[in-house]
Parts: sequence; C-alpha cells; structure tokens
Amino acid sequence: MTRLLARMQTGIVAHGVRAFDGDLDRFVIFTLIARQSMAGTVGYAGAQAVPISMHALAGSLARPYETVRRHVIALTERGLCLRTPDGFIVSPDSVALPPMPALTAATHDHFVRFVEDLDTLGIPLPRQRRDIAYLPQRGVQAAIDLMLAVTHSNRDLYQDWSELTIYSTIVSANTRDYACDPVLATRYADQTSRVPETYHLPVRASVLGRVLGIPESTVRRKIAALIAAGRIVRRREGLVFSQDWLNLPDSVATSTESHGNIRRVLDRVAAAGFPFDDPGSAYLKGSPDPVRFGRTPRTATKSRQVPTERQNG
Repeated sequence: MTRLLARMQTGIVAHGVRAFDGDLDRFVIFTLIARQSMAGTVGYAGAQAVPISMHALAGSLARPYETVRRHVIALTERGLCLRTPDGFIVSPDSVALPPMPALTAATHDHFVRFVEDLDTLGIPLPRQRRDIAYLPQRGVQAAIDLMLAVTHSNRDLYQDWSELTIYSTIVSANTRDYACDPVLATRYADQTSRVPETYHLPVRASVLGRVLGIPESTVRRKIAALIAAGRIVRRREGLVFSQDWLNLPDSVATSTESHGNIRRVLDRVAAAGFPFDDPGSAYLKGSPDPVRFGRTPRTATKSRQVPTERQNG
C-alpha cells in the first residue's frame, strides 16, 4: 500500500506544484486551506466553508508562522483564498480560476487510480454504499486526507513536508516497475520481505527536480538530509530508498499508523458513496498518465520475472 500511496502522492504533487509556479510550500498551504474549507460542505468554498487560522496552518504543517503568512497573503492576492473573521477559506470564485479545474480533476483521478490499484492487487476494499450519490468533491477530500494522514504519521521522522515529498517520490520512482504487478507486489507486500535490489530503479536528483517542478538545489539539500538520516542510499546510477531503514522499529510503527489512517479515509469515502465495486466509473477524465522518470534501464526487465523459491533463498 505504501508504494501505491507514493505513486498517488507523486502524481498529485507533480501536478500541483507546477500549478503554483514550483512552490511546494504554497501548494501544500493551499491544499490544507482547501481541505478545511470542505469540512462543512460538499463544495470547496462559500457560506458553509470552515475557515482555518494562520496559527492553525503553521501548527499543522510545522512551518514558521511568517513563512505561512507570506504564502497565505500571496494566495489571497491571487484570488484563490479569502480572509474571513475566523480565518481563511478557499475563495468561492477560485474553482473557476486557472489552474483549479485541471488540478481538481487530476487530484480526484489520482485517488481513483489509487483505489483501482488496490483492487488490482487484491487488497480488501470497503463495501459500497448504494443509497448515497457519490460526489467527486468527496474523492478530492479523500486524496487530500490521505496525504495529510501520511504527513501526520511521519511528523517525528521528517523535518518538513518537502523532505517527506522527495522521499516519497524516490520510493515511487524506485518501485515503479513492480508496484502494480499483482504477483511481485503481493510477494513483497510486507516490508520485512526484502525486495531484491535489482528490482529498484535508481533516480537522479535532477530527475526529481524536473518531475516535481522544484529547484534542483532544494532537492539536493533535502537529499543530503535523507542520506545522513539513512533513509536513502546513493548508488552510481542514482538514489534508492533504504530497506534497512524501513525495517527499523520506528519506521515499522509509522507504517502501521499510516495504514490505519488510510483505512479510515477509505471508510469515510465509502460512506459518501464512492463506487468501490467499480472504481473506474468514478474517473472524471480517465486514468492519469504515469509520472515520467525517464527511460527505464534494461535491468528493470528483471523485475517482471517472478523469482523461484531457490532464488529467494
């Protein structure tokens, strides 16, 4: 499930950061305001929207107050957010402003593909509620909730959202050749079952910067912190996540918490009528194109071969 979640988050962030001119912090802050605005309505804004204060934003994202304030002011001046007596909400007019229609559809459809991927791998899904009409806004909510839940679970392991995002993108790149393979993904579903390193496709810092739309200097600074913490390893061909780190007690506990949070999000969207019996019917524009990390190395073809028991030792 972690690999599929990384795939979903990478797709959404890659789309969202570009919509905010390469500013990851601004995209994240807008996302949190949008989610809070949705708390009291099936829409994105308006009279029933729930505001969030500047202090609450800074606390939720573990970002300096002045940094958050600067971004919120910019979002307000752009017409995407609106100040109310109790805090900030997404502007009622923002849903029609570029880049919101495309970003909303992409966020929704990446969530739908995440559910489809879970179904393909045989992971149990909630039962569908047939007495409630599904609204796409609920899928957007679920996508944001999944990303926020992962951030919350990892709050003690990463310095900030951008570091976690880069790590998640590395996982997505490394596992893209087998994450959705029903045989291999099932064989290595438990993180204690080590995946042969030849299955992992290394990724370079320059590619991460291009995919996420983040300056390469920022990416390299975060990578240095991830390497120092033992979370990723640098190879000659590029970067790969450390399976040793994933199996540390703190990492396992975080993964367990994340999976529980994911289940709760899926249960909520099921209660809102999401068509779990036929996830593909919920697409707004169709299954999103995979994030392009570049040409797949020839060695990646090995990951399509199911190892024999003898090869597994």
